[in-house]
Amino acid sequence: MYSCPGCGSQMLFDIAGQQLKCGRCDRTMSIGEADEKEARQAGSSFAVDVLTCPTCGAEIRAVNTAAASFCSYCGASVMLEKQEGAEFVPPETVIPFQITREQCFDKFRDMLKGSFCADHRLKKNITADSFRGIYVPYHTYSGSVEGSATVEGTETKGDTTYYYKTRVHLDHHYTGIMHDASREMPDNISEAISISKDARYLVRPFSPAYLSGFYADVADTDPDYYIPYARSETIRKGLEDTLPALENDSCSYSTSAAEKALMPKARAEYTGDTMIPVWFMSMKSGKRVLYAVQNAVTGEMWADIPMDISRFALVALAIAAVLFLIFNSFLTLRPEMVMIAAMLLAIFAQYAVNGRRTKMGEKELAEAVIRGETVDVSDRISKMKKLKARVNRQKNGGIFRYLGALGTGIASVIALNALSSVDNIMYFRYGALILTAVMAALLIPWGKRSKLPAGCLVTFIAMVAGTAIMLLDPFHSADGPVYIITLTIMAGVVWESLTLLRLYNKSCSNSLPQFESHQGGELL
Repeated sequence: MYSCPGCGSQMLFDIAGQQLKCGRCDRTMSIGEADEKEARQAGSSFAVDVLTCPTCGAEIRAVNTAAASFCSYCGASVMLEKQEGAEFVPPETVIPFQITREQCFDKFRDMLKGSFCADHRLKKNITADSFRGIYVPYHTYSGSVEGSATVEGTETKGDTTYYYKTRVHLDHHYTGIMHDASREMPDNISEAISISKDARYLVRPFSPAYLSGFYADVADTDPDYYIPYARSETIRKGLEDTLPALENDSCSYSTSAAEKALMPKARAEYTGDTMIPVWFMSMKSGKRVLYAVQNAVTGEMWADIPMDISRFALVALAIAAVLFLIFNSFLTLRPEMVMIAAMLLAIFAQYAVNGRRTKMGEKELAEAVIRGETVDVSDRISKMKKLKARVNRQKNGGIFRYLGALGTGIASVIALNALSSVDNIMYFRYGALILTAVMAALLIPWGKRSKLPAGCLVTFIAMVAGTAIMLLDPFHSADGPVYIITLTIMAGVVWESLTLLRLYNKSCSNSLPQFESHQGGELL
């Protein structure tokens, strides 16, 4: 669309200079000059190439860009089918790219450095060229809320917790509430990298020159679809602005009930569309797909980073070998103590697996919220907080996880050292009985919800058998049966650990999209 007046080559948008630049002779042209050259009027439509993925049905539009050889949304390595040029009806405004592809890739690599056990394919196969620049359309809304509601607060003084109820009145109006308008962009990702109000001064009147060299999604969702979201955001913002104004108040407030009560009193209306730039990477992983997406204005990044199970196993074996040398050098390990330690590890593993299952259940609930099956404000706000917490965990580089593992190792050495000085066998018998009961308490609730994995059943049966051997002593205190039971428990722990890693990796990936069946930007 834009050719260089000097050499005739295509001119592409240069992020550093915020203008068009020729890749051959380095000649530049401002956005205003480009529009004058093309005699383009604001708001007029223009021709674009439409590229369609034959695998998932995703569509992107292109200006001055060659046909893509992979799909950004399903990760398929296919040549996107180029259709005849179509008319593109532009939005009113756009925020241009502010972050370069190289800066985006550097941040992604920094995230990977924070996880030694990250899937090695991400480090091996992903390059800067794996990230594609895409403009994502956003619906914008204005919202208002006027009404009163009760918020519940708690305050702890010493060992006593006090509960309060406070009546607050909202009379607020907001503009610039945004929600992505593309079926292709998953809502959970767009919210995790949402544009901040501090960056909205970068909004510019739309020009196709900004798209030169990039791709663009089209606004293909009904603006009314996200009116409930805009209303809930209006309420949330109003409460955020009101609660800090309460004088001499040190309470921590829960606003869920207030948000529900204020929902009928909130109003929102659609005010037009804008386009936000993102860097988008996808990688096929079996029957699922991994994403890394960065807001190219604020730098906020969302990334699916599963663990490399083989590398994790090597790290675990190395740690186990070091701990064995330490224990063997400084502790006197009796068979009963080793079995108790194995039972403790089994409980930790089961607790972690249950936690991961709970998180996956929460993700399924979030999917229902995003699909519009419910407009429960508290569910949506809770989901958004979880997304922000996950992004913040990715930012910290994993240092807290490593400190936690180190602390657990030190605590284990201290505990085993204390156990090694215990001579009375009754303590180990009572300990085994208590730990088996704790394991049963962890398993029974999940057994009622779904079929229990084989690993935890093997572990539990071995713990029951070990407890019976210690209490009844059918082998007259022989060490062999105790060691066999211990090995069986450890085998179950390894089995459960693999289950945990698979659950974690599944939660760090997305099902392959089929956009023909989507109405909005549902979780994929």
